[in-house]
Amino acid sequence: MIRAVLFDMDGLMFDTERLATETWMELGRRHGIPVTRELMDETRGRPLEDCVRIFKKHLGQDFDFFKHRGERKRYMDAYLEEHGLPVKPGLGRLLGYLRENGYKTALATSTHAETAGAYLKMAGVEEYFDCKVFGDMVERGKPNPDIYLRAAKLLGIPPEECLVLEDSPCGVCAGWRAGCRVIMIPDLVEPSGEDLERADACVPSLNEVISYLEN
Repeated sequence: MIRAVLFDMDGLMFDTERLATETWMELGRRHGIPVTRELMDETRGRPLEDCVRIFKKHLGQDFDFFKHRGERKRYMDAYLEEHGLPVKPGLGRLLGYLRENGYKTALATSTHAETAGAYLKMAGVEEYFDCKVFGDMVERGKPNPDIYLRAAKLLGIPPEECLVLEDSPCGVCAGWRAGCRVIMIPDLVEPSGEDLERADACVPSLNEVISYLEN
């Protein structure tokens, strides 16, 4: 029996993974830095410290990640200010359904609290979550299970009664290792056979989650 739904954020609730990729690659073009799609795919769903390691592995140990990340963030902030935060189809409908039907909800994102909190406010969905666990609140990030185990504990719901919604292989692995049920909703990375084995279902959008819960 599912009593709680645990949400990833980037690429799952908001189309921010695509924006992050585009702005990193634009920065690369401006500075002659070979930021590739393969590099970006490797960082999906991972905590900040892993992203630093992955960038340095591809671009050299002297790569000043935080300097360039600050510039990339300015590109992205300018886009969001002009166009607003792109919300994934079905998010509002799903959150409303979960509230109306008595499900507990949690946010469990690798993104740090300041950025994630700003996105939730921008989208007007902050109030829908009973608890929030950010990347800077756990020692080990995804694909380790810590963030989902903490979210389940804060909700007071056993992991096996929690449904994790994830877009990335890294996040699917975290939910699976936590002992939760998992639905994968792919964003920029197509699921592998291993992802499909770990997930209870793979659906094209958040719109299909309600049907899964009702079956």
